[in-house]
Amino acid sequence: MWVVSTEDKTVASTWGASIHLKAGEPRQVGDDFGLLCLQEGCTEVKEGEVSAMKPAPVQEVVEEVVVEEEVVVEESSPDFNGMTKVQLEEYGRTIGIELDRRKKKSALIEELEAASS
Repeated sequence: MWVVSTEDKTVASTWGASIHLKAGEPRQVGDDFGLLCLQEGCTEVKEGEVSAMKPAPVQEVVEEVVVEEEVVVEESSPDFNGMTKVQLEEYGRTIGIELDRRKKKSALIEELEAASS
């Protein structure tokens, strides 16, 4: 049996099977599903009419690819004196150094300057 729906619709049976019908596209289903589709508002299409029905036009999706170039800017040495010990520790982790915050701030700055040069 061929059926067609006027809107996108999913028809489910009590035995767990389901089908998805697209609007205006004829679909061949078994007689049991055909009856369920008719109960849900679909219409039956005769086999001779199926070939005469035009499939829904396919919309072509065009994607525009944008390539962004990253500008590499040389980072100057950050102002360590204006940073807190926590900020110094976080910065140290970004460059691969683990700092001990129990030390004085000046000692932490010396370690960072030694590692960055």
